[in-house]
Amino acid sequence: MKKILFILFALSLAVSKPCLATDHNTEDILSWLKLSPKVATQESVTSLLGMPASIEESKKWTRWHYVKGNTDLTILWNNKSDQLDKFSFNSVPVEKTAFDTRISRRLKSGTTDIMQAVKILGVPKNMTIKAVTQEMHYTYSNSVLRLFFRNGTLVDFTLLCSTNG
Repeated sequence: MKKILFILFALSLAVSKPCLATDHNTEDILSWLKLSPKVATQESVTSLLGMPASIEESKKWTRWHYVKGNTDLTILWNNKSDQLDKFSFNSVPVEKTAFDTRISRRLKSGTTDIMQAVKILGVPKNMTIKAVTQEMHYTYSNSVLRLFFRNGTLVDFTLLCSTNG
């Protein structure tokens, strides 16, 4: 009987989800974060994401659009330098009822990086990645969590609460 209980316990641990906030797009987001503005090439982007769904062009920039599941990803290229200037995405987030303040204890200004934040909080509603600054937003039932990064490290975060009841 003890062996059966031990096996059932081990199986329940193997099947249960980790306590990190994740959903089906977290791994995609983490791979996209490896694209660095001013470093990534068009070849590296197409090898990671494939060809864009649509392309917009002007004299100064070229914008590539991707649709990946419930996420719209936009990559902006500088036509003069052929460098990735910035990328951003908007996602349909998993419904979250209220911000759990215990999570904020895991976010440390000056030490938490973008990858860690995504692993802690899951997929943000939107994110903008530039060479020096990065910003992420998470929506909850009556609030929005805004995280601001510089050079990939968390500078500050703010929970903006709605007064609408």
